Amino acid sequence: MLLSLGVSEEELCQTPIGDSSKVKTAMHLNSYPACTNPDWVLGLPPHTDSAYVAILYQNGVPGLQVLRCKDDISPTRWVTVPAVPNTFVVNIGDLLHVLSNGRFHNVLHRVTISKINRLSCACFFGPQADVKVGPLSKLAGLEQSPLYRPVTWPGLKKIRSVLHDKALQAIKIDSNYIEG
Repeated sequence: MLLSLGVSEEELCQTPIGDSSKVKTAMHLNSYPACTNPDWVLGLPPHTDSAYVAILYQNGVPGLQVLRCKDDISPTRWVTVPAVPNTFVVNIGDLLHVLSNGRFHNVLHRVTISKINRLSCACFFGPQADVKVGPLSKLAGLEQSPLYRPVTWPGLKKIRSVLHDKALQAIKIDSNYIEG
C-alpha cells in the first residue's frame, strides 16, 4: 500500500511497517444477536481502531456506521456502510494516521444492532509491541513538520484507555501529555 503512495522500497525497509516480521495481526470475531428494540442499544460505541488498518468482513447484515462530517449539503451525521456481499471494508487506524502525519484520517465508527443476527470478522494490522511509530516524512510531506511523537502500539492503547478519543491529541508534539 505504501509503495503505491510513493514510498520507495528502500524507504519502506526503514519503516516499522516495511519489515513484515515486525507486523502483527489480531482477529476479532463478533456476534451481534438480534434485538427486538435495536434503536435502544449500540453494538459498539463510537471509536477509532488503534492499528495501521482494520479489514472487516460483514455477513450481509448492515451495522457498521461511519461519522460523516458536515459539508455544504448535510450536517454531521452517522452513515451506514452497506454490507455488500463478498467485499471487505478497510478502515484507516490511528497508527496509519500517525505514520502519515495526519494525511490519512482514521475513521470514527460505531456498530449498531438490528432485528437480524449480525456476524463480522475484523483483522487488525499493527507493529510489534516494541516498535515505535512516528510520522514518515514521505507520507507527511516535506513542507510539514511532524505533528506526532513516536509511540508504540501498546503505548497508544494505554493512552486510549485513559483518554479515549483524545489519545491522538495527547501524542501531538505540541501536547504536554506524559505517558506513564
